Amino acid sequence: MGWRPGAGAAGRLPARERFGFAVGDFGLNLYWQGIGLFLIYYQTDVLGLPAWWAGAVFFLASLWDALANPVMGLVADRTRTRWGRFRPYVLLGSLPLAASFALAFSAPGLGGGALVAYALAAQLLLRTAYTVVAIPYAALSASMTRDSAERTALTGLRMQFAFLGGVAVAYLFPFLVPRLGDGDPRQGYLLAACLLGLLGVASAVLCFALAREGEGEAGRPAPAGLLAEARGFLGIARRSGPLLRLLGGLVLVSVFVSLHTASLAYVLKYVLGAWQAAEWALPLVAAVNAAAALLWVPVLQRRGKPAGWRLSAGVTILFGLALFLAPPLPLLPSLLLVAGVAVGSTGFGVCFWSMLPDTVEYNQWRFGRRDEATTVGLACFAQKLSLGLSAALMGLVLEAGGFVPNAEQGPAALASIRALAGLLPAVGAALSLLLLRRYPLDARRHRTLVRALARRDARPGPSCGTRGAGPG
Repeated sequence: MGWRPGAGAAGRLPARERFGFAVGDFGLNLYWQGIGLFLIYYQTDVLGLPAWWAGAVFFLASLWDALANPVMGLVADRTRTRWGRFRPYVLLGSLPLAASFALAFSAPGLGGGALVAYALAAQLLLRTAYTVVAIPYAALSASMTRDSAERTALTGLRMQFAFLGGVAVAYLFPFLVPRLGDGDPRQGYLLAACLLGLLGVASAVLCFALAREGEGEAGRPAPAGLLAEARGFLGIARRSGPLLRLLGGLVLVSVFVSLHTASLAYVLKYVLGAWQAAEWALPLVAAVNAAAALLWVPVLQRRGKPAGWRLSAGVTILFGLALFLAPPLPLLPSLLLVAGVAVGSTGFGVCFWSMLPDTVEYNQWRFGRRDEATTVGLACFAQKLSLGLSAALMGLVLEAGGFVPNAEQGPAALASIRALAGLLPAVGAALSLLLLRRYPLDARRHRTLVRALARRDARPGPSCGTRGAGPG
């Protein structure tokens, strides 16, 4: 399989391509963090949807999203255009994604079951549009370079821009809603979502214009049947030890550690009684994430990705338990503990998205197939399904604690919010640490695989890197 000279033997990418790839995740994270930070809060505290129903709607939408992810991966891997397999989806899907984001933060004056149905339909549309853009985008990192260290650097820059998108949405929603709404938070959220959608479209255009896929990728023959491709990939995935362990770690992090982010608005409003600080506190936490993304890159390059995962778990456990067990603290000390959990969770993100492309080469070497977008689709299936379970779990924990929106909370409700923010993330991190303690695909072994694939591709005759080839 051909490889473009731009990637080089060492895998180094031009700065403009690094920037083009990374800025794409700025726009995607406007939507993702908008969903994670504000959508459930918007539905419970602005629209008046019961917390259980808000969690159930989020779960059902995430289930749909999860099922759509591997399908989109198969479609993207089969796409052949003059602009590549993945970049056209980033560009053409940006406008529908922006429009569906605005619809999710709109209120058509419904109540009861009609409101639940509208919230579900709007989320289904949003998640579908997000999948069409996000799966091909994430697959770009495996196409742009094969070098493991370069992928770590690329992922770190991508994560930094993603968290900068988180900073933007965490600041802009609380800042814009009261100013655009003129006393009506429903109008404020809708107009703020429209403005954020325009930013998302701009980032997608830049990503399409600046990022590049590997030469020879678009020229590969399209695989045969979609169902045959799906069966072939799933048969390989269930035998791929590194991929299965990595997906298991992702599930645990997505179910438990993501509760921390989703509960921050509740921590500020009900535990700390400092909702007025949301305009600067939420962006501050997102800024910590952005800074931590760059800090994790040299850690992973120096100590290796599996060791980076272990360190991320340790940081998350330490600060998560401190946040749960500490007596009531003032705002700033509490935010320091929140920031500690955020640093640990950022490490998981950098580790996972730099480790996942390495499994593509492992599967190509071991089984003779290279499936960039389909691998990403499977990972996003696991992530989205887990996030849906996480949202349902959040709703159940709040209900079990007796949470009542826009009211003073009792001790049980406050304890449930603290558990969501600290205890459960620590539990999830500890479980992921156990699962990945023997993860085998380190940098040295990946370099060996890449060299073996290069020698295999140089031999005359059919390449084992081509779809349909037998196991290596």
